[in-house]
Amino acid sequence: MSRFVLIAGFAVIVLSACGAERAQNSGVPAPLAPVEKGADATTDELFDEKPDVAIVNGEQAAAIGIRLPDNIESLHPDLARELRDRANARTDAFIAAAEADRRAAKESGFEFQPHSLDVKWAEVGPREGRLTGYLGTYSSFTGGAHPSVAFDVLNWDREMDAPMSITDLFSDPDEARILVKAALMEGLVEAKRERLKGTEVEREELMETWVEPAFQDNKSVFRNVTIARSSDPSLSGGLVYHFAPYEVGAYAEGIYEIGVPYRVFEGELKPAYAEAFGGEPILP
Repeated sequence: MSRFVLIAGFAVIVLSACGAERAQNSGVPAPLAPVEKGADATTDELFDEKPDVAIVNGEQAAAIGIRLPDNIESLHPDLARELRDRANARTDAFIAAAEADRRAAKESGFEFQPHSLDVKWAEVGPREGRLTGYLGTYSSFTGGAHPSVAFDVLNWDREMDAPMSITDLFSDPDEARILVKAALMEGLVEAKRERLKGTEVEREELMETWVEPAFQDNKSVFRNVTIARSSDPSLSGGLVYHFAPYEVGAYAEGIYEIGVPYRVFEGELKPAYAEAFGGEPILP
């Protein structure tokens, strides 16, 4: 399901449709092309598709494309409402900023490039069972050298029919952070070494420059993380961390997704959640 918003002057036109016709590309760069991931990555269906955002020309200040999960009408009403609210949460500020930039360009006699925002939400967690996770990507272009990308996450407890924090999983969240942080940092270093193969960047430099600064605050260990899938569709295989460009590497390195298998932290799981994990992890 997609929604397109075109802002022309102060008029706002909202078109809601599945497979709405896209405007012709006016030469504005498309949102960031993702780095290819393996067949087992949990978010392939989200990143491998072309963006829904319409690129416009003329007097429009901005174009916004929003895509929600195809099965949103069959989801629990509270979950569907939460996804819709999150998908729309950043649009008002984006529209206001685009209008301000358009006015400023006109007053200064500069050419204005319409802004674009592409919002996609998809289920990336287990299809069945107690726990699942949803990932939102926000790819925006505001006239710079390239688009910017940001993530939002929603993890959901189907038994409680309510959103959950990753810390809810653990009897001792602080101890779980220590275990997860160690595995996550190691996985991130290995992923960066693989992606930067041939550049002769040393492991110590990667740690000091990018990895350690990203985790100076232990609370950030549970930021932008979703419940991972398992070989058993009703169970979770662990956690998947989502890093936008610049968070742990240069823009050219793209998006990083790092998996932490449940065996790393299973000893810290609350009894109520221990049975929700199992099987063989399906991780990026």
